[in-house]
Amino acid sequence: EGQVLPALAKSWSITDTPNGGQEYTFTLRENVYFHDGQPWNCEAAKMNFDHVLAKPLTTPDWHGWYGLPKIISEWTCDGDMEFRVKTISKYYPFLQEMTFIRPLRMLSPGAFAFGNTTDPITANSCHVGWGEISLEGEVVTCAGISAISGTGPFAFSSRSTSTTKDGDEVDDEVTFVGNKNYWAGAPSIETLKIVRYESSEDVKVALMDGSLDIVWGSGVLQAQDLDDLEDEKDLSIFHSGVIQNVIMLLNTGKAPLDDIVVRKTIIHAIDKKAIIDKELGNVQRPVDTVFPFDSPYCDVDLTPRWDYDIEKALLLSCASSEIAPSKSKDDNSLAVGLGLGLGLVSIVCVSVAFFYYGESKKYEVELERAKKGVQA
Repeated sequence: EGQVLPALAKSWSITDTPNGGQEYTFTLRENVYFHDGQPWNCEAAKMNFDHVLAKPLTTPDWHGWYGLPKIISEWTCDGDMEFRVKTISKYYPFLQEMTFIRPLRMLSPGAFAFGNTTDPITANSCHVGWGEISLEGEVVTCAGISAISGTGPFAFSSRSTSTTKDGDEVDDEVTFVGNKNYWAGAPSIETLKIVRYESSEDVKVALMDGSLDIVWGSGVLQAQDLDDLEDEKDLSIFHSGVIQNVIMLLNTGKAPLDDIVVRKTIIHAIDKKAIIDKELGNVQRPVDTVFPFDSPYCDVDLTPRWDYDIEKALLLSCASSEIAPSKSKDDNSLAVGLGLGLGLVSIVCVSVAFFYYGESKKYEVELERAKKGVQA
């Protein structure tokens, strides 16, 4: 529900600074150890910040693809278990972005290229394939890491890889073992294997024959597969609440979509609910907004809604100026036309977009036929 919960930091406080920014003081959790046995403390936290936020890496091409690297001005330790971070201005999503799994992950100091003394400039933990990165005369050399070692409930054990026909190396199976020293208690699972399958059909078969225990995440199974598996007595399907909306953006910068009447016509002509029921297993639901209704500050019921209304679409597509409103020269907004509210196990992005494109073409033909009938 958007609440930030303590983990490696057991508490924190926020104070305003004279320059208009803020200082976050994190009290770190004690008696926490990395998988390689190194202790978790402020020195470890600072080392990760030193590497990830090295100045040449804070541009959008590297780690600056989100707001946090640009807003942080300095970070320091006050003793072994107190970590302070200052920002140049107030930044609402600071804590939320601190929870991201990358790029600010907390890696054991022993897993850096040269251990605890690894220099963030001459041997940065950035991917070795990135080479040298420069900005304003400062050059960072990427040396990568020597091991995978965090503090979580499962520790990396092994991996097997293969090469695709396109020449890409992919993980076929990654094995983790339960971390008996995990600060929140040892997990009940002793060994966890993450397995790659070639297709959703292979995943379904593995579930059915019992060689696969859990499918987790979005787009792994087809909507029809989920519907088929609902009847399996030995399997249970769980859906999260809506965490992401999939949308199709209408490019208002190019004709004919620069005309708001055309955009409205397209939106009113597509029956999202019917498509969901027929093609997507009735797992999703139609939405009208970019962000889910349950997201912070998004519980606003926007009106008017541009819902499916084929008669209105027909009227809007008519050439008569008495029926169709004239194009507004001042309307330069990006119209968000189509959307689906999706749960954790059913996010389908590109496929939905292409599907809607095909459906819109079909409706375009039907509209043209209907329009000719009206004019006749």
